[in-house]
Amino acid sequence: MGFFETIRLALAAIRSNKMRSFLTMLGIIIGISSVITITTIGSSIQKTLSNTFNTLGVNIFDVQLYPNLDLDEIMSSGDVEYPELDEDDCFTDEMILELYDKYPGHFEELSNASVGGANAVSNEGRKGHAMLSGASGAYIKSYKMDTICGRSITLEDLIGHKSTCYVSDIFVRQYFEKGTDPLGETVSFILDDGRAVDLTIVGVYEYSNSVLGTFSPTEKEEDKVTPVFMPTTTAQDITHAEEEFKSYFSVMWNTDEDPEMLKKELQDFFDKKYKTNPDWTVTITNESDLLDQINAVLNGITIAISVIAAISLIVGGVGVMNIMLVSVVERTREIGIEKALGAKEKAIRRQFLIESVVICLIGGIIGILLGLLNGLLIGKIAQHLIASNYSQFSSIFSISVTPSFKAIFISVFFSMLVGIFFGSYPAKKAAALDPIEALRYE
Repeated sequence: MGFFETIRLALAAIRSNKMRSFLTMLGIIIGISSVITITTIGSSIQKTLSNTFNTLGVNIFDVQLYPNLDLDEIMSSGDVEYPELDEDDCFTDEMILELYDKYPGHFEELSNASVGGANAVSNEGRKGHAMLSGASGAYIKSYKMDTICGRSITLEDLIGHKSTCYVSDIFVRQYFEKGTDPLGETVSFILDDGRAVDLTIVGVYEYSNSVLGTFSPTEKEEDKVTPVFMPTTTAQDITHAEEEFKSYFSVMWNTDEDPEMLKKELQDFFDKKYKTNPDWTVTITNESDLLDQINAVLNGITIAISVIAAISLIVGGVGVMNIMLVSVVERTREIGIEKALGAKEKAIRRQFLIESVVICLIGGIIGILLGLLNGLLIGKIAQHLIASNYSQFSSIFSISVTPSFKAIFISVFFSMLVGIFFGSYPAKKAAALDPIEALRYE
């Protein structure tokens, strides 16, 4: 009896007992669908987080001071004595400017400074409302805002303490007559304390609810207050802020170069600055490092839950073995006839083993399809809930349903393995039947 003939007989046996075969497959279907559903959800969460991080921007390095601690001493004594952070230990603006000079065009600090609310009244009496803020170009770029015309704040604006500003399209409609080109226009903003700040518009951005916040549904456009960005250094001049000594800041890289190489450049630069400092060192981290840690945790959780769900496959396998043993008893006379016609034990064993594998394989395929459908439905429900309850984040947080093809392959292989393992004993028992006794069986 050939291999394909054996498969045909296995399918015929399954068709002749459809309900019993389906109930036999049910344990396999539930186990495989549970595993596929869980792995699909896990990989979908990872893909969604990855897309969200990319939308928000992962080309950012966090530079932070970290105490130089002797780990061996801590382990032996158990006491941790942190060094005191002085101004001489902190990062300075001069240090950051030196970084720009050494690696021109590579990095830009994400800096910001609050100035306060302000109003601007045009010659025609039109009033624009603003929340004045100091920001670097990198800080603005990290928000992924769309520029309608002009440009954002540049590094030259910061270094030169220029009186430039980057305004919203809402502010433009409030302050200017329709059809007026706002670029190059100087606007006099009146602060809450009565001081006037004259800023020249160099760019207009499109206000985004998902990035900057949603207004009240009842608020009219002429009353809306939107951010107006100026160079951080200019904002500090307005607020008379002293030089900031900081132990932490962030920079955005502005090149297409390998981030690992850029990270090494940063690390080398600050290692040289702090090589004589016995108390403090500098650590460089990236948003992708955090994403890697989250993915590692999600992988661990997904694997653990999948293993628990896969336990049901053992129950399904026992069911397969039970039904195959019943099938051997029911087909005892058939086995006797086959042996009487010259069928060898190997052929009988293979017949029942393949039938067991086919049952598990069909159950596995149904389980995979059901698991993928479950994952898709859960993703659609999650997306609907986000759109209904958190519509302001829907543009940056989009559910991406991504099945794990590795899990699908393993599931198919494992379902076949279950069929082989739990079908071996019934197949062996069928092959060992005495042909004379089998022919007498009623």
